Amino acid sequence: MRRVEVLADTLLLGVFVFVASLPVVTAFSAFGAAREVLRAELPVGRFWSLVRVQWVPGVIFGLAWAVLVIDALLVVTVLPAPLPVRVAVLTASAAVGAWMLSQTCLGWRGALKFHPPRLMLMAALVVAGVLVWALPPLALVIGGPLALAAESAREG
Repeated sequence: MRRVEVLADTLLLGVFVFVASLPVVTAFSAFGAAREVLRAELPVGRFWSLVRVQWVPGVIFGLAWAVLVIDALLVVTVLPAPLPVRVAVLTASAAVGAWMLSQTCLGWRGALKFHPPRLMLMAALVVAGVLVWALPPLALVIGGPLALAAESAREG
């Protein structure tokens, strides 16, 4: 029964992350709060009390996210790039996205230290992108599983 509760909490966190991330500059803080809830095994209702908007990292996170999404969309759909270029751009986008997601719980000082992105988190981002592309309503809940993947990758 505990596994069903964790799944339900993760999906509810995904909805909370989606709502909190509607102004794109708060996505950094929303993922950080979701990871904190998952790390400390807090009740999901504590999410809103943990969201502390950090404007500068939020703006940087939002701009980098927009560049990655636009870049990936252009390479996959519009630009006539050969397959190796497409794979390289998508791999680079997944790596940068995984690195950004792994920085969400560190705050300012921790984010200044560079830690290479984990392969598992890169794979989770690619799978999340494919799922949202195939079933767009999943965008409402995908933030929770991504926060769980980021927290799992942090623990090793």
